[in-house]
Amino acid sequence: MAQKLVHSKITALKTTLSEALEGKGTGSLLFERRATGVLVYLSLRREKKQERLKLGNYSEKTLVEWRAYAAAKSLEIRAFPTIDDYQKAEDERQRLTQRAADVEARQGTLAQMLNAYVDDMERRGKSSARAVRGALKLDVLDPFLELSQCKAKEVEPSDVANILRRCLTRSVASKGRGTRLTKASATNGKKRQADKLRSYLQAAFSFGLASDLNPLRAGDAVQYGLKTNPARDVPTIEGANQANTWALTKEELKAVVLAVEDLPERRRAIARAMLYLAGQRVEMLCRVTWDDLYDDGEHGEVMRLIDLKGGKGTPPREHLLPMTQRLCEILSPLLALQEAGKAPGPFSLRGKVSITPGTALDIFSALGDQLSTKGETRRFTWRTLRATIETHLAALGVNQERRAWLLSHGRSGVQAKHYDRWNYLPEKRVDLDRWARYLDELAGVPQSAEVVQLSTRSVVRQ
Repeated sequence: MAQKLVHSKITALKTTLSEALEGKGTGSLLFERRATGVLVYLSLRREKKQERLKLGNYSEKTLVEWRAYAAAKSLEIRAFPTIDDYQKAEDERQRLTQRAADVEARQGTLAQMLNAYVDDMERRGKSSARAVRGALKLDVLDPFLELSQCKAKEVEPSDVANILRRCLTRSVASKGRGTRLTKASATNGKKRQADKLRSYLQAAFSFGLASDLNPLRAGDAVQYGLKTNPARDVPTIEGANQANTWALTKEELKAVVLAVEDLPERRRAIARAMLYLAGQRVEMLCRVTWDDLYDDGEHGEVMRLIDLKGGKGTPPREHLLPMTQRLCEILSPLLALQEAGKAPGPFSLRGKVSITPGTALDIFSALGDQLSTKGETRRFTWRTLRATIETHLAALGVNQERRAWLLSHGRSGVQAKHYDRWNYLPEKRVDLDRWARYLDELAGVPQSAEVVQLSTRSVVRQ
């Protein structure tokens, strides 16, 4: 049996020493004195040729550890024809390992992906970006801190289900001044909110999947390493998308119109404008600036709204409304803000900044609570009123196509989407006048003989 070396003999060597490894053909450990210390090699003899592989500096391990390390290396090397072949394979393995480590280091967290998704929405001018960012912060980023810092690729469908489960069961978030004490339930929109959150997460993961493959992105940008979309496997929330199939009666609508008159001045002006403009989408009204009020040279004063709704790649659409005489009267408190020069547009609550959609919606949500408590109406929101306005317009004889023009509903069909560029301002003027007279009658506003005559002419033309 070959004699084993000892530590003291190795540290004291002047040139070289060797020690055979256990087993036939396993080679031997070679210790060689250099200026930098004692270097360790694995020495093998195969096909009458001596080869050796540098293993490291002796001070890096104990003698026992070097024996075990050399034996393992010997076993690996003997799978290759030569040590050079082994070294090439080892270099390639290390290159791939380093590449994988670099990719792993660049892979983004769930929080990074969600924020990047909303940033991309903002770059594309999506009107819902702010609402999406708020929902993700409220229901994902803040309550699930640990999950948010995990790699996006590590998120499982069960994690998404837990997020939605919490959204359905958490207490309703405080909003504005005071605290809402309403318990969470399907009736106050929790199912709808949870299903919207599911769609936001599904879209965010789809963004992450596409982002990795986008050739326009920098090669060293954050990668997400996603293989699947975990939100896609989570079913939709049953009962979340029940249509708003009811509308206020004429007597209920009358109660709303009268109740608006009792609001504080600025809220009253905005609420009246929302009603007399026939229920336009609040987000569009909040974007109106002074530049959007102008004389188009053919139809007189108009208000330009920008409709950002639509599928992927749908450009913003211009939606023009004629500023009828009655609308100018209704909006006069708001239009007077232009002289002050502080508010960016007419729909401002304090005369400094434009009202937010949420604040505008809250005006009618509060009225719905107030009037339903008194028993004058059923509980309603602005969404209910939009359905109510369209229903009453239909009852007044405004057909479906004209209502679509007036309320900027989506266009379908090749002709409507790509070729019909008429603004329908004459038709909208007639229908807005008709709607204003209807609301004035509910409010008890006396009609002048001139207005009644114009009304008769409009009906005859129809």
